[in-house]
Amino acid sequence: MILYTMMPQDLVFPPEEQQQNSGQMMMNYKGVPVLAEQVDAMNYQIIRVMSTDPSHYLNTDCAPGTKISFS
Repeated sequence: MILYTMMPQDLVFPPEEQQQNSGQMMMNYKGVPVLAEQVDAMNYQIIRVMSTDPSHYLNTDCAPGTKISFS
């Protein structure tokens, strides 16, 4: 891929430490890889489905915004 731009490379491709948000982690929930954010000590909220299987996106248990409890 060739990208023709006058913007600095740091704005187009931010450094890795800026992309990592605290409290977010990759996990498997019911066999579906998801990106989840920690809400409190025992609860997470799904941010993004990271699967390449189209059927995982139809699963309402793993939809973005769903709360996961590990109590």
